[in-house]
Amino acid sequence: MRSETMQARGWAALISAGSLLLAGCGGGGASAATPAPTTPPAEVSYFESATPQVRLSQAGHQVMLTLLRGDMLHVAYSAQIEPGTPFLSPMIAPRNFSGPASYAWDADAKRLTTDELMVELDQGCWRVSARQPEQRVLTRLCVQDWQTERLRLTLSGEGATEVLGLGERLVSGAGRSPSWLGTQRVPASRYGNAMTYSDISASGDMQVPVAYVLGEGRRNWGLFVDSAYPLSFDLRAANWTLDSPSPSLGLFVFTGADLPDLRRDYVSLTGTPPVPPLKAFGLWISEYGYDNWAELDDKLATLHGKGFPVDGAVLDLQWFGGINSGSQTTSMGKLSWATGKFPDPAAKLAGYAANGVGTVLIEESYIGAALSEFRALADQRHLAMDCAPPCTEATVLSSNPWWGIGGMIDWSNPGAGSWWHDAKRVALINDGVLGHWTDLGEPEMFSPSSQYFGIDWYGAHPTRHADVHNLLNFFWSRSIAADTARTHPERRPWILSRSGAAGSQRFGVATWSGDVQSSFAALGAQMTAQANMSLSGFDYYGSDVGGFDRAGMGGAPLSKLYTRWFATSALLDVPLRPHVQNLCNCTETAPDRIGDAASNLAALKLRYRLVPYLYSLAHAAHDQGDAMFPPLAYYFQQDKAARSVVTTKMIGPWLLFGAPSGTDATMGVYLPAGAWTDFYAPARRIDSQGALSQENLLVADQLRAPIFLREGAIVPMLRDAPAHLGDPRDRAIHWFDDLLVRIVPAATVSRFTLVEDDGVTRGYEAGQVARTALTAQRGGAGEVRFTLQPDNRSGATAKRKLTLEFLLGGAGVREVRVGGAVLPAADAAGSTVGWYASEGGVTLRLGERSVDEALDVTLLP
Repeated sequence: MRSETMQARGWAALISAGSLLLAGCGGGGASAATPAPTTPPAEVSYFESATPQVRLSQAGHQVMLTLLRGDMLHVAYSAQIEPGTPFLSPMIAPRNFSGPASYAWDADAKRLTTDELMVELDQGCWRVSARQPEQRVLTRLCVQDWQTERLRLTLSGEGATEVLGLGERLVSGAGRSPSWLGTQRVPASRYGNAMTYSDISASGDMQVPVAYVLGEGRRNWGLFVDSAYPLSFDLRAANWTLDSPSPSLGLFVFTGADLPDLRRDYVSLTGTPPVPPLKAFGLWISEYGYDNWAELDDKLATLHGKGFPVDGAVLDLQWFGGINSGSQTTSMGKLSWATGKFPDPAAKLAGYAANGVGTVLIEESYIGAALSEFRALADQRHLAMDCAPPCTEATVLSSNPWWGIGGMIDWSNPGAGSWWHDAKRVALINDGVLGHWTDLGEPEMFSPSSQYFGIDWYGAHPTRHADVHNLLNFFWSRSIAADTARTHPERRPWILSRSGAAGSQRFGVATWSGDVQSSFAALGAQMTAQANMSLSGFDYYGSDVGGFDRAGMGGAPLSKLYTRWFATSALLDVPLRPHVQNLCNCTETAPDRIGDAASNLAALKLRYRLVPYLYSLAHAAHDQGDAMFPPLAYYFQQDKAARSVVTTKMIGPWLLFGAPSGTDATMGVYLPAGAWTDFYAPARRIDSQGALSQENLLVADQLRAPIFLREGAIVPMLRDAPAHLGDPRDRAIHWFDDLLVRIVPAATVSRFTLVEDDGVTRGYEAGQVARTALTAQRGGAGEVRFTLQPDNRSGATAKRKLTLEFLLGGAGVREVRVGGAVLPAADAAGSTVGWYASEGGVTLRLGERSVDEALDVTLLP
């Protein structure tokens, strides 16, 4: 690597006007006060490599710019930064970057350029510009204040109209826009992540410092701050500020064609999610809590008896014996079955699995001080400690003893996670437990004075609570994924988590919003939070469906709320998990027992019918980083109105739905410009110019969420809802039988890939999947062509029933050809192979076909 120090003619002129390079520079081109005569001159060093770097040094501070790719820049701030690979926090998945395909360094102008980006020194600040599709300034990045214990940066907004992302926060306010522009995004506490308490919820506030900055049309760029310290963003003025309590941090600036491109850039840094177990896409019943097997069996029996599909049960802390408030002898930390009320768990879980029911168990970080586990962990310094090594005095938490009195596992210590996994979790996995529920992970209780194993941070190894707070749940999830891979290498990681950090998603984490209240305000706030969590990289973000805390709501209002919440979450949450506080055994949350049972059943069956589409989207999220449940702006960025809509959402690229999160019998569903086909009444087609469509929520006395198919849609579904999604122990490939594909052909070719695998193991990571590429297009003469091309690498084969449903917007069909042969007409009420006119188009009943058989269909007008 070659280094050049630049302090020549252009540089002297650049700073002589009095702008301090590394401190005191304001945004918007304003210069700070003239530096004192004793301030040493700033120094610019250029390091040529595949990832070229420029370092600025002055007065004990350094800034290092690194071009990681043609469209991505890394900027690091610290006292001392050596050339080479930038420091990256544990939140970043890749450790190496290929660099830009080509670049140029202009020593006189202090300018680095690639085909996509240009970064140049401008009055002591770095001006970052995009070069595609036209050259435009994205932001000016300046240091405003840099002290021993803090760093303040300013960023110019440059015509921004929205700022999306920035993690999880539930804020009351009907229809609140997800944009943070004009507001502040501040930490929930001085340490960062925390439960926040309001009139709508005790909900999580999780820092994920990725911002998507949108301007007019397709003007956009992304910012990710690679720091787990609690960060504050002030976006109220033309020049924004970013405050960090650590004087060292790194940040990424990236650009791209649109929001999907930017989000893929972000998850390329923090990691794509693994594909959850197939059963995660079904219904999981849950409450606080089932006191014994008999109570859970009763809930499952009535669901099954009333025809409700169900795939699992989530057990709260009663499974290990519950808690003893204010006592060191609490069961918190035993993490073993309370066999008095839950006898013979292995046999019981095997019986559940045989009936298609999986289990997820809660675990917390807290250990009762009188338990033997407390001493064993403390002796190895695997708990938060009161003193530095080699002391073994663990912190005993007693200030909020609702769960008991004891210590907290130090998840920053990899040894602690491995010890806990081997001592506790392995036996549960062997019993047949499918997933893990990590609760209280903000963490909810802690001592600010505790000492931890700590983290590496810009040449130091800090060990204070303030240094690890926001990463403790991240490390917890990482340990579950890593240690499960060590002990059960074929098992997919799947975790329900109340908190985390950027990158938690790559460990199989599905987050939920916490102990929300049963209220329409809480449901509305969930819709806004979900939009930003999707852009923050969390495809699996849900809620306690129906509300955890009923807060006095009951009767007809509660029934209405629950039914609408359930209909919304059935299209949005993975897992779909009703959950409620039910210590009194007087509150219901299973969908056959509360709300309108017929509406709930219809919503649930639709969810199960959509599983082939949803599961394929999960593979696309893993493979490409595509968002599963994005806000409208993700696909319709150029539509200004779409950017602020939170109750109309997308499911992948082809389905749009309205979330019935209000009290009215109708709702406005925003349809961006284009043709939209009613999912329930396919003869109804709306050619929208970008407007609200007022939709009835009550149809034939049942509530249903409005759904529309986008022009070009290809949506594989099941014709009927199954009772469950299979035995969680079965490692044979799960073929979606009796498959129905809904197609809305467009003038341009559209595509979708159906993905099938065993639904249980990590074999898909090694390519053990069956991919079926589906394409559709309407030709200029009105003919429609559809192709199906299998690529089966699963090692298994099968036959399945296949039906194609073409929604043609009123266009007629006179002949259908399959593989060049004419397909006969058939009776719609029959079962023979053939085609017939159906609502909104035609249906092709193709009978049983091999999953390995290609298909070429032409509809002739």
